[in-house]
Amino acid sequence: MADIDFITDLTDAFAITMGDNPQSVVGNRALVNRFEITFLSKTRTYLFGERTVVDGYGGNADRYLNKPQVLNNVQSIAAAIQACIDATVQSIEADNSSGVPDTEKLQKAELINLDILNGVVTAVIRVYPVEVEDFNAIDFRLPITRI
Repeated sequence: MADIDFITDLTDAFAITMGDNPQSVVGNRALVNRFEITFLSKTRTYLFGERTVVDGYGGNADRYLNKPQVLNNVQSIAAAIQACIDATVQSIEADNSSGVPDTEKLQKAELINLDILNGVVTAVIRVYPVEVEDFNAIDFRLPITRI
């Protein structure tokens, strides 16, 4: 199920518009989608005139995980992933507005398991929303890197 419904129109000139998607993602699933995107987002620094502006939104997974000393052992990988999870939680909490429903607000997240299969590191992350829609735990698998 897509978050955004893109409609392409090739009748006259190429154009892309966003349509009315009755199956848009809401609630806990939208929170998980937002968590994944934020986790993989890089923090950035911009020059704005003579000022340096820091955009600290994101989990910065690339910065923490793409180091040889981290990828040498499982404990280092787990610690780096937990640091990314903590940065992601802080970014999402700072970005929450009053209009966001409780099912899309993040309370906390934690690393549940770390799987390494055929050189691919996959993290199992549990997300705890402020309000849960279902009694099942909200766990998702996120491929992190190849070692």
